[in-house]
Amino acid sequence: MGLIDLVKNDDYTLGIWRVEETEEELKVNVGGTHFPGLNKITHHRRRLEWLAARSLLKEFGYQGFVKYHPSRRPFLANSRAHISISHSFPFVTVILSSNFLVGIDIEYYNRSFKSVTHKYLSEREKRWIDQNDNKMLALIWSTKEALYKLPGMGGISGTDMDVKPIETIANNGNLDAIIRIGGTVQRFNYIRYSYVGSFNVVWVCCNPRTLIW
Repeated sequence: MGLIDLVKNDDYTLGIWRVEETEEELKVNVGGTHFPGLNKITHHRRRLEWLAARSLLKEFGYQGFVKYHPSRRPFLANSRAHISISHSFPFVTVILSSNFLVGIDIEYYNRSFKSVTHKYLSEREKRWIDQNDNKMLALIWSTKEALYKLPGMGGISGTDMDVKPIETIANNGNLDAIIRIGGTVQRFNYIRYSYVGSFNVVWVCCNPRTLIW
């Protein structure tokens, strides 16, 4: 199927790809014959996801290489733009911004999150979240994963983050969150979410000058 959604605005470009192609078809789509990063990947699905992410970047108009920091956070070679990538087969998502820090996450919300709530729900969240509501648990998980992909988040755990209460989940909407770091509080007011079938997508876009770290 390939590209199923593409959002371009003044702040970022975001794309979602549904993988239904063969590896060879994706290679043709990406173009070229040299895929050095792909040679390090042996798992079949991971190879497809790798190629789908590069296909999205081609849709964005970017032809360079994706490299990785030691923390595994991606960055673009020969570009100052910020990038974040997430995949949950068969979907791959990429967000790119020239001026803002970005993070994105996609999750299949029907998988179990209840068994790991102690690792990522804060005490405040436990007071308003129904821990039998798997769709809500998945949305909160994805929100924190997207935030964690921002630069400078090393050493911060899910329980340091608080997503502000929401009454109902819409097909798409906004979220607010805060991160407590020592005695300081960082607020995030530009968190978006949407749904593709049984998958939620959450992304954050923030001005680096507003960060306290």
